Amino acid sequence: MDRFTRHPLPDTLRIAIVGLGLLGGSVAQGLRASGFSGRIAGHDLQDATLQAALSAGVIDEGAGDPRQLFMDFDLVVLCQPVDALLQFLARHRDGLAAGSATVLDVASVKAPVAAAIAGTPAEQRMVPCHPIAGRERSGWPAATAELFHGRLCVLTPADGIAPHRLALAETLWSALGARTTRMAAEQHDRMLSATSHLPQLLSYAFLHSLAARGGAEHWLPYCGTGFRSFTRLGGSDPALWSDIALHNAPAILQEIDHFSASLALLRSSLAQGRSADLTEAFAQARSFHDRVGLQQPATAA
Repeated sequence: MDRFTRHPLPDTLRIAIVGLGLLGGSVAQGLRASGFSGRIAGHDLQDATLQAALSAGVIDEGAGDPRQLFMDFDLVVLCQPVDALLQFLARHRDGLAAGSATVLDVASVKAPVAAAIAGTPAEQRMVPCHPIAGRERSGWPAATAELFHGRLCVLTPADGIAPHRLALAETLWSALGARTTRMAAEQHDRMLSATSHLPQLLSYAFLHSLAARGGAEHWLPYCGTGFRSFTRLGGSDPALWSDIALHNAPAILQEIDHFSASLALLRSSLAQGRSADLTEAFAQARSFHDRVGLQQPATAA
């Protein structure tokens, strides 16, 4: 069940954000925009990013040794890409378990995160999260306080986690303007492979096919809005999406197979001139489009 009640975070809360790119930077900016005046520390591998966040006034200090974050702060938000997050958890899982902080992450794939802490004390300290929000551009310059407004954040907590940790996670996202829902990590990854990861790969695949032809750029003056809408995702960070795709490969491969079957049907209908079959396939697609409300602007991407 979706949960959305917008509550402010208490200013006595001490928050640390690890990774100040698009998502982490937007968390920091969104907190300040929500009126939160408590302590926010930032940790980033790029000193220029850290200095930019300090200069903007959205963080109060740079966080030092990551091992101390779980001791010194009440809430730690991990905003690294999936592989970097998993490496971080492998190095600092014991510190996470020993501290008192509630820990969140924002990774787009949840099963590997759940597996990284499964059966350890860290599992009861951490609430894995995926705010379904993003932009084609990444990094601190792309961060915005409004990124999470009206969006959905999926929580995939372990069974038996303390209610106050779940409540704190939900309060953070509601303060940032997002709704929350809960589900199993594996269910999340199956769903997102179809609704997010495959569309990203299709956009890349189409643009890759054009780039491989040579001279396709000369066709661009003749492109309409459909071309620009379909290829919008192709401007996303390749390294980031390679990371996401590889960590959700089994589910994405299944979606590629489903899609390939539909594409094969269209190809066969075209090749054999089966107008009725082609029209029927298009009609089924449009019926689904209209039934689920895709003609309306989406509130969660």
